[in-house]
Amino acid sequence: MPKDTLVSALSLAAVALTLSACDLPWTATPTAAGPEVVRTAELDDASGRPCPRSLPVGDDPSGHGFGTTEAATDLPALRETQEAWVCEYVAVHGHSATGTVYSWVRDGSAEPVADSDLPALREALGALTLPDVDQACTDDLGPRWMVVSTHDGDLTGVVVDDYGCRAVRLTDNPHATAPGAGGQEGTVAGVLDGGTAILDVLRIGRASGE
Repeated sequence: MPKDTLVSALSLAAVALTLSACDLPWTATPTAAGPEVVRTAELDDASGRPCPRSLPVGDDPSGHGFGTTEAATDLPALRETQEAWVCEYVAVHGHSATGTVYSWVRDGSAEPVADSDLPALREALGALTLPDVDQACTDDLGPRWMVVSTHDGDLTGVVVDDYGCRAVRLTDNPHATAPGAGGQEGTVAGVLDGGTAILDVLRIGRASGE
């Protein structure tokens, strides 16, 4: 092997070993400064799974796992949904020193939202409103649905209660951030209204016979 070819091969091997040791995803797109190192988006970080096995609880001293019960004070400005999935979550009961506790566990797999339903879904997400704090809600309990949307690989979760007033809570990372905690530009903390329209668009929920 010619000397200059051997040196080039050794240099490439050194670069590969360095990147492997740092455990950084990268792309070999050449630039003036060499290969550009990029971090993967949230969907890749979740191994392509949009919905977690159970909903993050966060700081919930009630033990009910609903997420915040405080009404939102601002409306979200969600980024355009490029792709979406829907997952159903059911309550699993447990016990602690303070009484009954719930965890919300996924029932089944993530179902992709059809491309033909995306325009109506975008419209429903764009029509979320601040809740009426004086509205009366039924005192029942059912499943919860999470619509996970992606924009350039970045995930946003929209959790809709399929009971009561069909409250909506947003999460900027469905795998890590509790519903209603906010945190990402475009999302808001607190409870929003408009869940019925989201369920209707996707033809899911108890009212639709699911």
